[in-house]
Amino acid sequence: MSKKVIIIGSGIAGISSSLKLKSYGINSIIVDKGNFIGGRISTKQVNDETSSYFFHGAQFFNAKTHTFKEIIQTGIRKKYIKEFGNFNPKRFRGNKTMRDFLLNLSKELHIQQKVKITEIKPDDNRINVLDNKIKRWISYDGVISTLPAPQNYDLLNQFPPLQKTLKTGSYHACIALMFTFDEIPCDLKTHYDFYKKPGILSWMASGSNLNVWTAHTNEEFSDLNYDKDKDFLKEKIMSYIKQFFFRSKIRFHSLHIWKYAKVANKCFGPQIDPKYPVAIAGDFLEGPNVEAAFISGNKAADLIFNRLK
Repeated sequence: MSKKVIIIGSGIAGISSSLKLKSYGINSIIVDKGNFIGGRISTKQVNDETSSYFFHGAQFFNAKTHTFKEIIQTGIRKKYIKEFGNFNPKRFRGNKTMRDFLLNLSKELHIQQKVKITEIKPDDNRINVLDNKIKRWISYDGVISTLPAPQNYDLLNQFPPLQKTLKTGSYHACIALMFTFDEIPCDLKTHYDFYKKPGILSWMASGSNLNVWTAHTNEEFSDLNYDKDKDFLKEKIMSYIKQFFFRSKIRFHSLHIWKYAKVANKCFGPQIDPKYPVAIAGDFLEGPNVEAAFISGNKAADLIFNRLK
C-alpha cells in the first residue's frame, strides 16, 4: 500500500505503531523533538570513562500479552534485553541500557530526532503537518500522535473528538535524582521498593552498574513539588537517601523532572478521529506501563491501516 504516514514521538508507542504499519506494507516516518529515541524509557550516560548509565525513566518492563512476550524473548535471545531482579511476574531491562531495547527494536524504521511538530490540520481526506525544521506544510495520508495526553490535546486543536478523549485522562509527576557513590557500599541490592512506606520516595534502583543510581519520588511528593526550585528538591531527596547509605559518601549527579510520568487516570473515548485519518496512542489509553504503550501503538496502527484501505 503506497501511503504516507507520519508518527509523532519516538517512544515505545510510536515505535510500536511504525512496526505494525510496516507489517501491513506501510512505511512511516517517526519524528521526535528530543535528542534520542525512547521517551520515558530513558538513559543518561555518566560523564566519565566508566561507560556507566543511569536509567532515570522507566526502570523495567514486563509482559502479559503474547506479542510483547515474543518481543522480549527475541531481545533476550539477541542479548539486548535481560531479566531484572528476582520478581514474579518477571521484569526486564534493556541491555546494556534501557535505550538499547528500543534501538534494536527500531533499527529498520525511519526516525528523525530534533524535529518538533507545531501544527496539524485537515485538508480534504489528507492531513497537513508543519514542523519547526522544514517550516512548510507537508501532506500525509495519516497521522499517529503519541505525545502525552496534555501535549496531544494542544497539538490536535483541529480535531475536537480526539481532544475530548484526551481531556479525560491525567498524570502523576515524578522527580528523578541520579547519583553515584565514591565507593560502592557493601551488601548493596540492585533496587529498593518504597511503595506504601512513609517518606518521599517510591523506588530507588541501580542503572548499568551498582555505582549509578536513580531515586524516584512518590506520587504525592512529585505532584506537590515538581515545579519547585531544583536546589530545594536536590537537598530534600539527598537528605532522605542518606539515611539508607549513611556510611557511604554520595556524589550528586543530576536531577530530571517528569511532569507526565505515570498515568493516574486513563483516557476514554475514540482513538481515531471519526472523519480524518488521525489517531492517538500512548499509555494514557491502556495503563501506566511500557507494555500498555506498546499495545496502544499497535491499535493506532490498525485503526489507521483500516481507515486507509
